[in-house]
Amino acid sequence: MELGSRGHEVWVLTRKSNRRAIEDAASWPPRADVHFDYIDLPTWILPLKTLPGGIYLYYFVWQLLAFCAARKLHRERPFDCAHHVTFVSLRAPSFMGLLGIPFLLGPVSGGERVPWAFRRDMSSRARAVELARDCANFFLGFDPAMRSSFRSATRIYVTSRESLALIPRRFHHKCEVQLAIGLTRTQLALCRRKMPSSREVLRCVYAGRLLEWKGLSTALLAIRNLKARNIPVHLTMIGNGPVRRSLQSLAVKLEITDRIDWLPWVPQDELQSRLHEHDVLLFPSLRDSGGMVVLEALAQGLPVVCLDLGGPGEIVNNHCGRVVATGAKTSEAIAPAIAAHLESLVRNPGLLQSLSLNARRRAWDFEFGRVVDRVYGAERIEHERLQEAATP
Repeated sequence: MELGSRGHEVWVLTRKSNRRAIEDAASWPPRADVHFDYIDLPTWILPLKTLPGGIYLYYFVWQLLAFCAARKLHRERPFDCAHHVTFVSLRAPSFMGLLGIPFLLGPVSGGERVPWAFRRDMSSRARAVELARDCANFFLGFDPAMRSSFRSATRIYVTSRESLALIPRRFHHKCEVQLAIGLTRTQLALCRRKMPSSREVLRCVYAGRLLEWKGLSTALLAIRNLKARNIPVHLTMIGNGPVRRSLQSLAVKLEITDRIDWLPWVPQDELQSRLHEHDVLLFPSLRDSGGMVVLEALAQGLPVVCLDLGGPGEIVNNHCGRVVATGAKTSEAIAPAIAAHLESLVRNPGLLQSLSLNARRRAWDFEFGRVVDRVYGAERIEHERLQEAATP
């Protein structure tokens, strides 16, 4: 929609199952220069997705179908460039580079991984999942379909430095770090500026799924560290997930139940109000490629305390929050560092207010208009189009 508002003509190829959601969106009907083409495989093939690994086979075949549809459209109305987005994964190839025009791949992710030092505290099932991801990433370098996608791409966008490391070095010159998430002007305009808090207690919030790789046990260890030194910090956990009970049991074991509130997942509009009621977002995720709630919190004026991993590590800087270096440290070693950052915000309200103001400024860096400027600069696209045309 942002591209269309700038006078570009855009064709979107997507599955038929997305049609209702797209047409129910607030921005419908779209501009005259934004078109949606709905394509899909025959209905008798759809059950393929329910088989183990079937979703990837289905996706591969769908991409072939999408390429055929794009090639037909390209013959009718030649395009200047093609851009592949979904699955947002380094393990999902695209054939759009075969159209013979500038081809943008991504943002793609998949290189984000739970550091080995953190895995010892995970369940055997979670460790097995992480090991399977490691194996899939190892074989990525031998995947001819993905190497073809990298080779044909004019530019490759990756969501983090970890994902960049998965791409063969010979393609690094065409790679850039760019998150796959952003905020609209409307979302940003609806956010209210936070006023200096008169509370003596620093109110932290986590919002998201309760999963082992979200690093939430580390957050609880940080709260215990603060309580032991009588630092007034309270944490609200918003969300549901399979480790909710085990986290609540850990809170009991650490004797911090009086410092934690547990809330179920809430509708989006209520979540924004909840975020605004707090002072800091605590987001110790171990392998998020994006972290939409990080952007939403920044827009609400909440500084973010996170780890130097994945998308949050790319979003947050020392002007709008605090990023904890992980290295080869365990969760027990990381927790005091998180606690120290939170303590500094308790003892220095001026710092908290400064970070809050800069958080809102940082959120505007991810407004979709600015994202489009970075990805689709007019001069850049024209240069690449001419360069592609001149290539024998």
